[in-house]
Amino acid sequence: MARRLFLISTGAACVLLASLLPTVAAAQVFLASWGSYGSGDGQFMTGHGVAVGGSGEVYVSDGDNSRVQVFTSSGAYLRSWAVPVQPGHALNIAVDANDNVYVAACRDKWIYRYTSTGALVTQWGGAGSSPGQLGVIFSLAVDAAGDIYVADYENHRIQVFGPSGAYVRQWGTQGTGDGQFNNPDGIAVDLSGNVYVADNRNQRIQTFTNDGTYLTQWGMEGTGDGQFLDPVRLAVGPQAQVYVVDNRNSRVQVFTTDGAFVTKWGTYGSSPGQFRNPIGIAIDAIGDIYVADTYNSRIQKFGLGPTAALGKTWGAMKSRYRGERGAARSPKDR
Repeated sequence: MARRLFLISTGAACVLLASLLPTVAAAQVFLASWGSYGSGDGQFMTGHGVAVGGSGEVYVSDGDNSRVQVFTSSGAYLRSWAVPVQPGHALNIAVDANDNVYVAACRDKWIYRYTSTGALVTQWGGAGSSPGQLGVIFSLAVDAAGDIYVADYENHRIQVFGPSGAYVRQWGTQGTGDGQFNNPDGIAVDLSGNVYVADNRNQRIQTFTNDGTYLTQWGMEGTGDGQFLDPVRLAVGPQAQVYVVDNRNSRVQVFTTDGAFVTKWGTYGSSPGQFRNPIGIAIDAIGDIYVADTYNSRIQKFGLGPTAALGKTWGAMKSRYRGERGAARSPKDR
């Protein structure tokens, strides 16, 4: 009788598991692209960064043209302004919900805050390794409270500043251990305040609480699913999925927030949906994805494909089922 009850229970579990197993997530749907090589309105020489403001406007930082350009979500040019850096220096960008614009000048080691129309509000930084000083910086992100998180690439650390540039805190040292970095490149903050860092030379993503407490990591060097050849920028979508620009693999990979691989798209090339060493990425409020296809001198826009894949696997669901039955659960990784 006990065996019969167990078999009935297992059958019910199979039905439950089948209902929870994900479908295979399709590649993202190409929607539009804009830009070409040059210095005219709507052109780019090296568009490294892309961000979306609370109004839905798309901001692109173009280092070789020493400027920020602003577009509608469909790519219509709106306006631009100059950033006081020498051409050839990468510029990266973040925009908060109120359309305050933060620009990181990579080699000049300054962060500039602008209004949405390009009026300079403040700046901070300067070369050095002391708290509040900056090495080479490739990425920054703004959280819901308005604090700015900076991936200090050269100093192998994350620094946090208030909206006006006041130093708040930092974490990280050079190395390969948990919470250490080897040239942190991209950074993103989700709505819960968790911080995701593209640890570039360690070929991995690390996650932290907003005070720098280490949570988990995933990734290794390679070309397979969940592997990287220079993870550069990343963004968190409205369905709590993490989008990572895998630069030398010329693709974007998508993960759950705990690192389970979901899907990927992109190959090397210049056709729609292909990339030549992409760098920047941003996601708007409705889930459309903007990629700075840097060496194709364009922005590409994608829509969300099927998103049923939430990283659940047959093994994981069996483990969860057993855990709910009282068995011990395994603990959960430019």
